[in-house]
This record gives sequence, structure tokens and C-alpha cells, in this order.
Amino acid sequence: MTMKRQILRIFAAVCCLLAIGACHRTENLVEKTAETFLNVYYGGDYASAAALCTPQLATLVERGGETLDQVPEETAEKMKEALSKTSFQIVSVTVDKDAASARVDYELTVPGLERPVPKSLRLEIEGRTARVDGIE
Repeated sequence: MTMKRQILRIFAAVCCLLAIGACHRTENLVEKTAETFLNVYYGGDYASAAALCTPQLATLVERGGETLDQVPEETAEKMKEALSKTSFQIVSVTVDKDAASARVDYELTVPGLERPVPKSLRLEIEGRTARVDGIE
């Protein structure tokens, strides 16, 4: 094997390793953003949740916090208590680099329900930032 051919093989292997590392970093970024969003959203901190969203979704998330401020205090306290007992588990993260987007599937465990509820987040990816763009 010629020296030139060996160098090309090493170069190809390094490129493959770099590509795998980049995919893994993007997936970690998406999962971390989703986890942070879910923690603050279901923790009732709608301002912090909105900060992790695209502008369109941020407006809707902020309205959720405003709605909570408009209900009677006793009802708001019950809602906050239920939210504090709600938990989630991320099931999968799928990144579509071509579309600069991702999907995070998770299971939401709500008090009083026998089974977890399957839910999803859509995220937009721009550079080293991921923003929640939809809740399904």
C-alpha cells in the first residue's frame, strides 16, 4: 500500500469520527434543551420555558402563565400542586440535520392517570442553539 493511500484512509477515518462526534453533540444539545424546557414548563416557570422557545411558541407559553394568574388563587394552587407531581421521561431524540430540526419523544406521568401520556417536542436547531418550536 502506498503512503498516499494510507494517508487518504487515515484522513477518511478522521472525517468519519468528526462527523459522528458532531451528530452526538447536536443530539446532546437537543436533549439538554428539551429536558430543561420540560423541567421549567412543568414546574410552572413559564417565563423560563418561553426563553427556550422560538418566538412564535414563546408567546403561547407566556400566555399559559398569564392564564394561571387569572384563575382564582385556590384553583391556581391546585394546578401548581398537580404540576409539581407531574413527571416526564425522555424516550427518544431524533435529529434531522437536513431540516435543522429535531423531535424529542417523552412520556408524561400525570397524577391520577394509570399510564404515562406519550408527548413530543419539536425543536429548531440553529448553530449551537436549539429552541422548542412545538409541543404535541
